[in-house]
Amino acid sequence: MQKKMELNSDMRVYFDMDGTIAKWCDVPVEESRKPGYYADLEPETELLDFMRAAMKRGEDIYILSSYYTDTRALLEKKKWLDQYLPEIDSAHCLFVPYGKNKAEFIEAMLHRRLSRADILIDDHTPNLHRWEAAGGTGIKWLNQVNGNNGRFEGARVGSAEELRAVLDNALQG
Repeated sequence: MQKKMELNSDMRVYFDMDGTIAKWCDVPVEESRKPGYYADLEPETELLDFMRAAMKRGEDIYILSSYYTDTRALLEKKKWLDQYLPEIDSAHCLFVPYGKNKAEFIEAMLHRRLSRADILIDDHTPNLHRWEAAGGTGIKWLNQVNGNNGRFEGARVGSAEELRAVLDNALQG
């Protein structure tokens, strides 16, 4: 049996929240802007367990989530993380104003271009397209609401086991 590989020190793995580590509720946009929406999202426990195990192994795991600037979304997302993923420190929780490009945000923070070792796990195809166009590696999280149109041609996963296999493969490639 092959030993599970760990991410090397150059790899950074960014997880989106809504629709990825927090189960998405397919509601009209107006509903997602109401108080309590983000605080009440159900956790994707399989991914949270995956992240905990990766952090224990010393892998470089981040949250990278967008938020509406004119709502309580940022506060609710931080509280959600405190409740469901208290192991992640605030320095690894990055929040981007809704509508801003996640790839550009990370490049500005890192003061460098993205590389294949910068991996984004996200359910939203436009985020993944922009990430890959900037030089990073995108992985589409399939959440029973998305992934039906086939617009993302990169890796697509719907379980932690599939995600581990894709990450291990990225290391070998």
